[in-house]
Amino acid sequence: MALSLARSLSTKLSISRVLWKTCGNACVVQVANKQTLTEELGLPPLPKRPSSAYLQWFNSNKDRFRKAHPDLTFKEQTKKLGETWTNLSLSEKEHWTQLYRKERDVYDKKYEEYMKRLTPQEIASLKNLKKKKADEKMKRHIRRERKKDNLELGKPKHPGNAFTIYLLTLDRKELPVKEFLQTAANMWRQLPEKEVQMYRDKALRNREVYKKELHEWEMRMIREGRSDLVRQHHQLEDLKRTPQRSIRLPSE
Repeated sequence: MALSLARSLSTKLSISRVLWKTCGNACVVQVANKQTLTEELGLPPLPKRPSSAYLQWFNSNKDRFRKAHPDLTFKEQTKKLGETWTNLSLSEKEHWTQLYRKERDVYDKKYEEYMKRLTPQEIASLKNLKKKKADEKMKRHIRRERKKDNLELGKPKHPGNAFTIYLLTLDRKELPVKEFLQTAANMWRQLPEKEVQMYRDKALRNREVYKKELHEWEMRMIREGRSDLVRQHHQLEDLKRTPQRSIRLPSE
């Protein structure tokens, strides 16, 4: 049961991160409503950019293709449609290309008119917010790539805290994740101190093992030229300047 629960929760919430500091607090999952740039700035909505020629062709053909190939997964169907589009002749693509160009001309005019109605301050705010969002998107991409590298290179996973260990002993049953976490947090606060201490002791032991394994992994990353994956603490910077033969694990 515990293994099934761990898999279920890690898929949806990555519990080691979500529950990092939840020992004394109710677990509340917050989901922010996504806003457009203009909504964030309180401006009228921008004209909608037209779909590319390929996307318009794709949307026009996807239902028929899926009915003809029900055995394929969505990913496989999308790949096959992409290959079909690539192999179309220029004349076969012409209809969709012309359709896109017409819609793009209309869009460009609407966009130009829209920008003329904005004040210089509003235009500056819109440009700044666009840049901010682009920077945030790039940072998210870098984090995803780093996470992927960490996984492939075997970075030790943080074992979580006492509450995380307790959570894995529970049976979620059919409860929604949010309700389950809130219930578990309430149950945790009602546990006897002796039982709570047992989980704390286990978490402490797990943390000590994790720290040692992480230290070894980070030293290996430095030796292999992947210091970009290592925490930027001064003691690790010292390791970079230390000859490999003199590197020693800390005594237990």
